[in-house]
This record gives sequence, structure tokens and C-alpha cells, in this order.
Amino acid sequence: MRDDRRRLRLLVAATALVAGLASACQPIPTAPVPAPPVTATATCPAGGSITVAATIVTDVRALLAEAKRDGLSLCGSGYRDQARQIELRKQNCGTTYFAVWEMPASQCSPPTAIPGTSMHEKGLAIDFNACSTRTTGCYRWLAVNAAEFGLINLPSEPWHWSTNGR
Repeated sequence: MRDDRRRLRLLVAATALVAGLASACQPIPTAPVPAPPVTATATCPAGGSITVAATIVTDVRALLAEAKRDGLSLCGSGYRDQARQIELRKQNCGTTYFAVWEMPASQCSPPTAIPGTSMHEKGLAIDFNACSTRTTGCYRWLAVNAAEFGLINLPSEPWHWSTNGR
């Protein structure tokens, strides 16, 4: 009788262990990949271009032209797909599941949004090349003029301008 209870406890423990190991071997879930936005391109005055959502391309083109009239040649990067956002998270935050999918953006260097939450993935953000600090001509010009074209700065990143400041 005593041996039967011991065997039963061992069987229950072994079953729980096997179930736990099986669940540990399951693939790591990823966020659903959203449909890409309809994009368009704004040509930069000194060459290159910025791809953004078609809904804001007219404003971005006007911003680039106005900056050029004021003697400033702006360019940068806009839309990126989720695969690129994941690459950036791995580069700036680490390669673990936590680093890519859960770590706060502020803990990355430089700050990098969690895939699926970046305004770049919607084509509604631009990282301007020459705006690494608030003392650059790029930043100072954008701080005065960008709102006229529908762009707001993310305070923690002088280079990052989007339609909602995130």
C-alpha cells in the first residue's frame, strides 16, 4: 500500500515535469504582422529620399522644401517594416525574447520601440539624419517649424519626429 502511494506520487510528479518540459519547447509567439501602410516617397534636396505614409507625404515634401529655402538640407529615414524594427531591437536592446518584445524602449541604447508599436511601422515618423542633439541646426529648425507640417518631436530623441510625438 505504501509503495503504491509512493509510485502514484512519483507518477504525478513525472507527469507534471513532462508537461512542463513540453510547454517549454513551444515556439516563442510573435506579434501579428500588421498590413503595411500605403507609402510614398519624398525626395531630399541633397539626394536620397524619405519613405512615409502616403497620408503625410505632401506635408513632408513641403517641410523639406521649406527647410531648403531656409538653407537647411534635411533627410532621414521614415517607414520601416516590422522585420526591420525587430532587427533594431536586437541591435539596440538585446536578443532575448524579453529584450525584443517586452523591455521598455527607454532601456535600449538608443531608445527603440517594441515591434508593433513604432510610428515608423505606420510610416508616420522620421528620424532626421542631422538632428543628433538639440543644438544642431536641424533640431533648432524643426523645433520652430515642424508643427506647421504636422510633426512633433519625441522629447527623448532629438532626431525623431512623428505625427503624435511618439
